[in-house]
Amino acid sequence: MIKTKKVELPSWLQETRVIAPKRGGRSFLQQNSQRLSQLLRRFAQEADTKHQPLKGWLAPQVKLLITLSTVLLISLNQNPFIAWLILVCNLSLLLALPPVYLKKIIRQTVISSLFAGLLVLPSFLLLPDQNALFFFGRTCLILLNLSYYRTTTTFTALITALKQLHCPNGLIFTVAITITYLKLLAEYLLGLLEAVTLRSVGKTAHPYQTIGQLFGILYLKTHDYALALYAAMEARGFTGDYQKEAGSTHHWRDNLVLLLGATLFGLLFFLGS
Repeated sequence: MIKTKKVELPSWLQETRVIAPKRGGRSFLQQNSQRLSQLLRRFAQEADTKHQPLKGWLAPQVKLLITLSTVLLISLNQNPFIAWLILVCNLSLLLALPPVYLKKIIRQTVISSLFAGLLVLPSFLLLPDQNALFFFGRTCLILLNLSYYRTTTTFTALITALKQLHCPNGLIFTVAITITYLKLLAEYLLGLLEAVTLRSVGKTAHPYQTIGQLFGILYLKTHDYALALYAAMEARGFTGDYQKEAGSTHHWRDNLVLLLGATLFGLLFFLGS
């Protein structure tokens, strides 16, 4: 029988120490980690997968044309009554949405409008007239329409709309690659941020050095993604041409909406100019 010698731990390992964290200013990374994580999750579309996508009753290209026409009409409009009619139509569309999408659109519109209000505030203070207030109202209305389109439209539908509208292949390729890269890099940077947060103990001596290292790693990962993407395009014989989807035809409902939209756009344009 082999005798084992009992090993005693040193005294400093047997003592229980309670180290209270020092109170002081937190680093930039710690202060903004939660907001940065929410922003990255938004780019990674993790929040969008929690809810079922909306079933669109319009073709993607028709929806895109209506949104762009509405934004153009609001920009050129000088009649408050026309802006009020557009607002009533937008509110009617919002009432048909589920509560989850409605809250998201309202939150995005309010936050964007606050930033726009900060930009318009000096002009309104220097020249307190109705023109500055009406300009701010039109800006909020444009942001409401863009937020509605962003929330109710997926990235795939946007690419499909650009294809159906016969946009240049370079534009479609740029938009598709940008959207894909934002999603991939957001997921990668979010994982890096969570790893740094879990492994960090106490106060970081050089917080800005950590931020620089994160973005340096992100830059190297971007280079690797670019090389892998180019190799994948070569392997699949991608020539940069986006073919129109076979069997995608205009429904009578889409043609009717386009006709009504063009008529209303012309009428409201002449009334609001």
